[in-house]
Amino acid sequence: MLSGDTLLIRTEGVKKTVVEYRKGQKTGVYLEGSKTALRIPLPPLLMIRTTSEDRNPNYAVYAVKRKPKSLDVALFQAPLPNVFNSGSICWGTVQRVSDNALSGASLTEDWAMLLGSPFGDHACSGKSKTHRSDIRQKLIELETKSARRYPTSDLIPTNKTLAQILGDKS
Repeated sequence: MLSGDTLLIRTEGVKKTVVEYRKGQKTGVYLEGSKTALRIPLPPLLMIRTTSEDRNPNYAVYAVKRKPKSLDVALFQAPLPNVFNSGSICWGTVQRVSDNALSGASLTEDWAMLLGSPFGDHACSGKSKTHRSDIRQKLIELETKSARRYPTSDLIPTNKTLAQILGDKS
């Protein structure tokens, strides 16, 4: 594990995996059909990007309760639409990151693409204990209440650790 926001860089032949942490913070999130962003707190998040040769990158996004100090950190469903329960992202028509960004170790451009695009109605269920059928309702509620932090007690566990997702443990 590295320090800073980039937690791990792993290269195995032509396969490269980068894991980056994003601290919990207020974020502008656009829901499809809305011209103004919701200003909501998101919990700490992890993004995992895996590239191999010239293929499109594979991504996964998970919530965590705090910055990981080891690969044994428990992962939770990311409380965002368009992120499947497996952690993979439904990008729709969102433009992919540049080749230059893909060759680097920072996921700054990847985060901007994910969080800067409008979220649709895909993969909205199973992300919140209080709003199981549609995470968008939870996000709207957080803005309405001017919440400062995402309640980590609302997160749904994946029952997996970062080590398991990376294939280090079964």
